[in-house]
Amino acid sequence: MGFLKRIQHYRVYRRLILSYLFLIMVTIGLLCTILYSMFSNRAVKEIDLSSREMLSQVSYTANVVFEQVQNITNQLMSDNQIITFMYANDDDKVANYNANLLLSKMQSVYPFLANISIYNFTNNAYVDVASLPPDPQMGERSQTGYLGFYPRKVLDGNGNPLQLLTFKIIPEPVFSGPTKSAIVLDLKETYIQNTMSSISSSSSNTSTFVMDSKGTVISHSDSEQFMKNFSESHYVQRILSDEGSQGSFVQSLDHHKFLITYVKSEKLDWVFVSVRPYDQLLSNIYELRNWTLLIALFLFLTGACISLIVTGTLYNPIKALVDKVTESGASEGKSLLRLDEYKLLSEAFSNSMQVTKSMEMTLSRSSDLLKNGYMYSMLKGHLQSSGYKGDIEQQLLARMQGPYFAVIQIQIDQYHSFKNTFSALDRELIRFAISNIAQEMLSKLYRTDQVILEENEITMIIQLEQSSPDMQLYYILNEIQGTVKDYYKTSVSVSMGDTVSAIGDIERSYRSTQRNMALKLFWGYGSLLDATKSIVPSEHIRYPAAMERKIIDAIKLCQPKTIQKEIAEWTSLLSRCGSPSLTLQYASFLHLAITREFESMVEWWDADPKELYLALNELPQAETLDEIQTMMKLFCLRIVDMIEENKTSLAALKNSKVIEEVKLYLQQHYHDPNLSLEIVADQVGLTSGYIGKMFKSMVGTSFNDHVTHIRMEQAKTLLAGTNETVAQIGEQVGIYNVSYFSTLFKKKYGVTPSRYREQHQQNT
Repeated sequence: MGFLKRIQHYRVYRRLILSYLFLIMVTIGLLCTILYSMFSNRAVKEIDLSSREMLSQVSYTANVVFEQVQNITNQLMSDNQIITFMYANDDDKVANYNANLLLSKMQSVYPFLANISIYNFTNNAYVDVASLPPDPQMGERSQTGYLGFYPRKVLDGNGNPLQLLTFKIIPEPVFSGPTKSAIVLDLKETYIQNTMSSISSSSSNTSTFVMDSKGTVISHSDSEQFMKNFSESHYVQRILSDEGSQGSFVQSLDHHKFLITYVKSEKLDWVFVSVRPYDQLLSNIYELRNWTLLIALFLFLTGACISLIVTGTLYNPIKALVDKVTESGASEGKSLLRLDEYKLLSEAFSNSMQVTKSMEMTLSRSSDLLKNGYMYSMLKGHLQSSGYKGDIEQQLLARMQGPYFAVIQIQIDQYHSFKNTFSALDRELIRFAISNIAQEMLSKLYRTDQVILEENEITMIIQLEQSSPDMQLYYILNEIQGTVKDYYKTSVSVSMGDTVSAIGDIERSYRSTQRNMALKLFWGYGSLLDATKSIVPSEHIRYPAAMERKIIDAIKLCQPKTIQKEIAEWTSLLSRCGSPSLTLQYASFLHLAITREFESMVEWWDADPKELYLALNELPQAETLDEIQTMMKLFCLRIVDMIEENKTSLAALKNSKVIEEVKLYLQQHYHDPNLSLEIVADQVGLTSGYIGKMFKSMVGTSFNDHVTHIRMEQAKTLLAGTNETVAQIGEQVGIYNVSYFSTLFKKKYGVTPSRYREQHQQNT
């Protein structure tokens, strides 16, 4: 009962029992299938062998018959009476009688012969034993050899049908001309059939027959099939095409399987065939199959019982582990039948592995951080006060044996653009990849240690065998730059510091590396920098105040080409100073001077002056002189754009005031019949053509259309509010021609002035 409860409580036991049962079922199934297949195949082979032996015996009997036919022929050909009959030119009754007596004696000796007959084609004489009618086609049958054979059907003297296997012997074959005589031996077809039936022990459903090389049936267990041609059957074609003397195969006929066995005669051109239903061959095997299934069922039930016993007695060790896991609360709130111990054990194991991996990763990161912190202090010169002691220090000191050290720094060019292009994760991945590339290439020849310092700084400490780096190191650094360029389409600059001979002097090498990297300002992106790339100025270069003035004047005059030229000359002058810090300082001076010059103007233009100072804050991010030149050029051209925009705004404001003045004048003088564009132009001090174009562009209508609109609107007001005539109202709005006034009014409002007044009065 305890075991049954355990099965109910734990899925692991239920699965184990099912596994045992499945294993037993597969084993028993395979075993029974293999045994049944072996027995059935062996039975088929035995039956096939038996069929071949039977057919071989029948074939041997046929061969014996053939030999006896030859003996009979030889005996007849050696008899004078037979020869006299065969070669007589005239019909001789005595010779015929004597030949008949001899044939009768011969036929009595060989009972398998149905008839013996002799033909004389010269005198048309015919003698036989069974009183059968002569074959009318006997003389016409073509035969190229001594012996010929063919099956035929005839009627005896009583009208009963006979099926005969006829052997035709020509004593002297003539290849040209007619045949003179022939001996014919008719074998009973039933003789071959009875022979096969007596030897064969097959069932009544078995078809046994003999056919010639053309597929014509010579003898068949079914007499109705005599002389039928089976050559169209697929299995017959297969038998006739086989060059072997015997064989067998399984063939489906009319959706049923048959075992077909055949043997070919050695003497005659005959084939003996047996066709047996496959299911009848295996009648005993099917009984064996049933017994096999019963035994398999018994073995399965026995195995099930054994599996239950084995599971209950031999699988106890896992119970403690499962109980331990379930005690932790993992199975709380779950039904016992739904409790999955595999999942519980897997989760417990996974949690343990995760804790182990987390501890390993934490230890690895801690070790890496300690190592990096120690080397960071070494580069910054804080090694004495860092407090790094213990195994990390001993490992690094043991590794860094020198005798010489140098610091190499790799920096991604245009980092400001690089930072805006890629996300933080992508930047970290690319930086990690560049570090690996550099580490792998340098480690081939040098002992190398990497230090994490700044985001855009890949720093490495390499150990050298000599006091100055060889050309091989420069080749490797160039190769690193090319590889990064090919893979990531990003250029990097490389700086190499001074070579030192003591670990405590690595700080000095790092400082020189930073100084050399600053020279990228003059050498550009993708540079390989060391102390040899320093630029020594030919003279002290003071701040170019005159160039500053020219640039500011060019900005005020809005001359972009002059601005670009002056900035290019200013940059060229700074490139000769040889000091990156001084160059950046002078660039800041110029930027600040331009900002202060135009700061007040920017406020007048209603623009934010912070835009100028933001551009000043971006200047320290420049990495090369070309970048500084580009930034300064864009900054100056932006101010030029602001000046141009202000000029355009002032012109637009002035034009707007002129148009407002014109519109006010028209509103006050619309009733003047002499009002024209020339009068208004004189009033505002501009030409009539300029006023007309400006009015059209800013108001959207022509000057005359606007005047007409004002007059018609005023006329509409007068028509609705006064009783004055149409002519009087036209004069009041400056149009003295009544007809012209009515035409303009109707064109604008769709009705005449009089009709408009009537409609207004009706509505009110």
